[in-house]
Amino acid sequence: MKVDKVMRTDLISGLVVSVVGIAGFVEALRMPRFEARNADPFTVPGLTPGIVSFVIAVLGLMLVLRALAGRGASETLPIGVWPEGSVKRTLFTIATVVIYGGALFGRIPFIAATTLFVFVFTVGAEWLNPQRRMGLPVLTGWALALSLVAAFVVHYVFTVVFHVRLPG
Repeated sequence: MKVDKVMRTDLISGLVVSVVGIAGFVEALRMPRFEARNADPFTVPGLTPGIVSFVIAVLGLMLVLRALAGRGASETLPIGVWPEGSVKRTLFTIATVVIYGGALFGRIPFIAATTLFVFVFTVGAEWLNPQRRMGLPVLTGWALALSLVAAFVVHYVFTVVFHVRLPG
């Protein structure tokens, strides 16, 4: 694939992503704010979608600017050629997310479900990586630390900052 096709693909993709992000941000601004009820500004329905949409729009704009500057990827693989291990890691990712969202989330306490998900996902994805550098004992130790920190931080942010009740 030639570099100019990559630049054009980045430009078109960046424009599409930017439009989606801007549209999401506009719609988030249109959501009710409940000022008449003296609602906390951090609990309004459009806050999180607005932040996420804004970030998506900025990232799309960055992709457009990179394409216009001619700094796209210098080489790409054809769509049917995946690097070694990518198919396994992709299927593993889909499976773990479906199990987390469909079987664990809401059925066991949030912190336990999230800790288990992050731990299994981290160990599994790293174990399937052909360029893995860590041994299993070190990997499981880091994965356990990461999963505990991630679960407690996410729980704190949603319950304390955004006042969202999480299952469990």
